[in-house]
Amino acid sequence: MSGRRPLLYLAFLGAAVFFLLAQLMGAKSAVRALYGLGGYWVAAAVIAQIFSYVASGGLIRAAVQLSGESVTLIRGILITLASNTIGTLGVGFVGTAATSYHWVRGGGVSRKTAALAGWFPPIINNGVLVALSSWGLIVLLFRHQMSPGKLVLFIVLEILVIIVPIGMHWSVTHQAQITTLTQRILEFWARLRHRDVNTRVLATSEEWFASIGLLMGGNWHTPMLWAILNAGFDIATLLFLFRATQHPISTGVLLAGYALPQVVGGMLMLPGGVGAVEATMIGLYATLGTPTDVGFIVVLSYRVISFWIPTLLGLVAAPYLERASLQGRQVVAFSLRNALDL
Repeated sequence: MSGRRPLLYLAFLGAAVFFLLAQLMGAKSAVRALYGLGGYWVAAAVIAQIFSYVASGGLIRAAVQLSGESVTLIRGILITLASNTIGTLGVGFVGTAATSYHWVRGGGVSRKTAALAGWFPPIINNGVLVALSSWGLIVLLFRHQMSPGKLVLFIVLEILVIIVPIGMHWSVTHQAQITTLTQRILEFWARLRHRDVNTRVLATSEEWFASIGLLMGGNWHTPMLWAILNAGFDIATLLFLFRATQHPISTGVLLAGYALPQVVGGMLMLPGGVGAVEATMIGLYATLGTPTDVGFIVVLSYRVISFWIPTLLGLVAAPYLERASLQGRQVVAFSLRNALDL
């Protein structure tokens, strides 16, 4: 399996490049919009986005440090770029979490810690977005612009905010029952297929419970702070671009139009929310009183800085991380062989 992994990985990267190049052909208007702004505010927006990714790397680092292990901030940033790129290419949250786990684990981190660093950052980042989306829907409600569809979305978002932490706590307190049920399902499925039980699934569930235990027993405030900083700098990127157009915008309207389109794009399962995020964000800002031409320029410029450039950088970071992970595993194997020889 290990011998086929590089070939599969190269094939995936090839498909990724093909997809992104096809999408970039349709992103010319976004690049032109960004180029047309210019000035110090655009530079400030780029710097804010860099700090947003620094905060994302800090979130991964903080998640790893909950168990007393460590990963460098630079590696955390590269993992964020690369895993987000893979998640963007139609694999979504699962792809982001799985590749984050793979590359954190490749740095010599234990399985339970890598599991936590894999699934926790996407969940907490999405949690912040959901909370901010709720704010946006409240603004629409008070402005009497809450349609029945938006009201349903608001209720769904509020349920998600409540059910995720409750579900995590419930799963830990009922670990034995869940493990037993999982084992019975796996045994039944194995009998149907006339194969052995897939023990890897049980091992993954054990890693999940161990990582949950780390989170609930550790200092989760630090990862939460990094997640808030990540969203904060991303919002600052959007704010600076509005300033570049010399169009004033209130904090309430800025926040109301920021997160909801990204949540909608994620729910539609589109690669990176391409098309859906831009259209929803432009339409929402127009509903809140922003001129359509201003919203068009700002949103497309924002997507270039926050999505297209990081996605392309992720394509560069992914091969580097994969190569570094392979070298790390070779070093560990060599050390183990020497220890056994002694």
